[in-house]
Amino acid sequence: MDRASRIKLTGKQFFVLTGIVRARAVIGLEDPFRGTLAEEMPGEIAKVEQELSEQGLIDTSSSEPVLLQKLLEYIEVCSRTLLTIHITVSGFEDQQRECFIYYSSSLVVKAEIESGPDGTRAYVLQELGTPSQAWLKIMSYLQLEDRKNRDTGKLTLPKGWFQQWIHAGQGDEEPQKHLLAQGYSRSVVSSLVDSVSHPERYAAFTAYYCPDLDCRVQGIELLRGKDANWLIRSEGDQDEIWGTTLTEIIRELGAVIERVK
Repeated sequence: MDRASRIKLTGKQFFVLTGIVRARAVIGLEDPFRGTLAEEMPGEIAKVEQELSEQGLIDTSSSEPVLLQKLLEYIEVCSRTLLTIHITVSGFEDQQRECFIYYSSSLVVKAEIESGPDGTRAYVLQELGTPSQAWLKIMSYLQLEDRKNRDTGKLTLPKGWFQQWIHAGQGDEEPQKHLLAQGYSRSVVSSLVDSVSHPERYAAFTAYYCPDLDCRVQGIELLRGKDANWLIRSEGDQDEIWGTTLTEIIRELGAVIERVK
């Protein structure tokens, strides 16, 4: 990726820029001025605009700030998109990675989230190319790897149990007991337990489609263990879990986007 296309912004800078272009709210952008008094806002905004000017990202010499052309393209895509994808990826030894991906018909922009020591968020914006080019980069970001074909059929847990299980790891035996009590194969359950206890990668893929103020949301989760890949999806009052192939994972990710539209 061309590093010249990368623009790093603080949360306050990103927020102010959306205001300059009179854009609607951006999915994934938290309000960094929450708690700031109304009378303090003009001064806060002026400070942020001065930072942006010193970085060469906006021109404040005229009555209205003017954005650098590349930055203007990014902000317009992020703030006017109908489709946004949110991805988190964590591994056994790696820190969690998180990004938001904003689609337009001709350009896709990624905002990689970086967290500072004090918990403040920074947004590294860069273009991913056209939608078809971006899809290949999204697959790479998810760090997918094939595993042996294991057609397990769908296993079910009460809704929310899987999230608790993956965060507890080896410390929670209740899901395993629940699955065995439902009559699922002991070998399949053992394989799932091993993947949950020793995950190589765990990712959440969520799509937001916002044609108006009401957004539709669809998502799926991916778990990669040493010997198997698993997909997890909430349906009604259950978590559905099934072993799968790399080809089906890619197909299911595309289906998430189709369902949300």
